[in-house]
Amino acid sequence: MMKIAFSFMSRALFLLSFIVIPIQAIVGGIEAAQASHIGALYAKSEFGFYQFSCGGVLISPNKILTAANCVDGRSLSDLKIGYGSLDRDSEPTTSHLSEITIHPDYDPLTLSANIAVLTLRDVFSAPSYAPLAQQPSIRTGDSLTLYGWGRTSLEKIKLPTKLHKVEVQALDTIACVSEHLDLGSGQFCDTSTSGKGSCFGDHGGPALDSSGTVVGIISGRQNCGLAKSELITDVAHYYTWIISH
Repeated sequence: MMKIAFSFMSRALFLLSFIVIPIQAIVGGIEAAQASHIGALYAKSEFGFYQFSCGGVLISPNKILTAANCVDGRSLSDLKIGYGSLDRDSEPTTSHLSEITIHPDYDPLTLSANIAVLTLRDVFSAPSYAPLAQQPSIRTGDSLTLYGWGRTSLEKIKLPTKLHKVEVQALDTIACVSEHLDLGSGQFCDTSTSGKGSCFGDHGGPALDSSGTVVGIISGRQNCGLAKSELITDVAHYYTWIISH
C-alpha cells in the first residue's frame, strides 16, 4: 500500500504545496472569510525551498485528507503543512508529515481513487474538525462549495495568497460520463454555467455541501470557469478506508 500523509480540519481547509506541478485555483469565487482553520501544504522544490501547490482539509488533530495526485511520488522530507490563516503570506503554524497513505486503487490516468490521508508529525489544536460524508448523499443540482488557493483565471499565472471559495452544482451521472468516459464509482462531477469552478492549484481541496460536510475532494480536470464538468472524488465512497488510516 502506498503511503502519504493526511489530515482534515472542520470548516477549515488545507492546501498542499508542491513544485513544478500545474496548480489549480478558484475561478469566479470570492475570498473565504470564515475558514480560520484553513492551511496549506508545501513541498520542497529542486532548489531546496518550499512552494505551494495543492489543497487539503484537516479532519482530526493530526490527519489531513487530500488528493493522491498531490502527493504521489513525494517523500516525507519533501512536505510540510501550514494552517491557521486565510492568507498564505501570514506565516501560518507549520508541521512536517510522519506518514503518507495513498489509496491502493489510485490510478493516475483515470484519477480513480484519487484520495490520500496525510498524518502530521505535530498535533494541530482546532475548535472542531470537518465532518466527513458517511453515506452517499449528493443529488443532481445540489449546491457545493469548493475551497482553494489556485488561479482565479486562466490569464492570471500568479496564485492568490488568500483562500477563495466558489459555489457550483452537482452534475447528473449521465452528463458526467459523457465528458469523462472513464468515470469510476468513487467519482462524481460538479459544473457551473456562470464562469465559475476550480482551476490550477485547487486539486486536493474540499467540496462541502450546504451543511458544511465534506462530500468530496477536488480531483482534477478542472474547468477553470469554462462551463465544463470537473471531477470530484466521492468521500462517502471511501469513508471506511479514510477512517481506518
